[in-house]
Amino acid sequence: MAKKKKQDKKMINTCKNDTKQHYIPNAKLTYHTRLKQMLKEELGYQGKPKVLDLLASEIEEITNECYSEAGKIGIGQVKVILPSVEDKPSWGQTIEDTKLVTVTLSLFSEEDRKGYLENEKSGIIQQRRLSRIAKEAIAQGGVLTSSVAGELLGLKQTTISKYTKEYYERTAEIIPLRGFIHDIGRTTTHKRWIIELYLNGYTTKEIQEKTKHKISSIDRYLKRYMSILSIVEELKTLEYLKISRILGISESSVKENLAIYLEYKEASKIKRIDYYKEINGKTDIVLKELAIKNRKVINYEKKKITQ
Repeated sequence: MAKKKKQDKKMINTCKNDTKQHYIPNAKLTYHTRLKQMLKEELGYQGKPKVLDLLASEIEEITNECYSEAGKIGIGQVKVILPSVEDKPSWGQTIEDTKLVTVTLSLFSEEDRKGYLENEKSGIIQQRRLSRIAKEAIAQGGVLTSSVAGELLGLKQTTISKYTKEYYERTAEIIPLRGFIHDIGRTTTHKRWIIELYLNGYTTKEIQEKTKHKISSIDRYLKRYMSILSIVEELKTLEYLKISRILGISESSVKENLAIYLEYKEASKIKRIDYYKEINGKTDIVLKELAIKNRKVINYEKKKITQ
């Protein structure tokens, strides 16, 4: 009986939606971690982890004693270790397994000073600072996460998300944080924005300039959308489960693309819909209602829609 209880305990899902978990990896974005990576990957160290930590600590101590960074960075700037923009994370990948780069970010500039002098709203100034450091990170080969951005600017992660959304609504520009660039988290709705730009007549090059995405990624999103569109029109169906099986892609991806398709069919020209609108939050009911409106065009049976 005791063994059974022990097994049941192991099966309990301890995963919690705790914002603290987003900040835990940030503690390992350090010079110490980079030293350990160098010892393992470039020098072939294969010994015990404790010895590896000791070696890295010794090198770090010597570096601090002999090397001064005075004059290497400007006033208001700071050096930060970030994930590489080239290393898109895979399932289960930890920050210690991620390629890291050191970048210099401008936390304060004359532009900010001018904003304060002109009594500009603090939220606007913070949004501009967030956009600046995110773009600086990208330019130097790194990518800023919302949690690291929050630590640098003294803001909560929820405030970073709020400012990112407001900045887009105000300027129609995306702040290139890691969730957007690496297609993770809730910001995956950037696919929708890319497709809508395409449907509005923008070229691939223009989309790349606006979204800061690679041409190859843009082409992949557009190819998937066109594949779904082809099936919808040829088979006269909006059954996302069926489409998902045919193309071998996720149901959520099909739903997201179907939502764009149906809205585009309703209008002569696609509208610039809010990039941050949670497409995955569109329930089956919403999709069915959209399908009903378009039943004359796509010949979709009402009986299937209401099931």
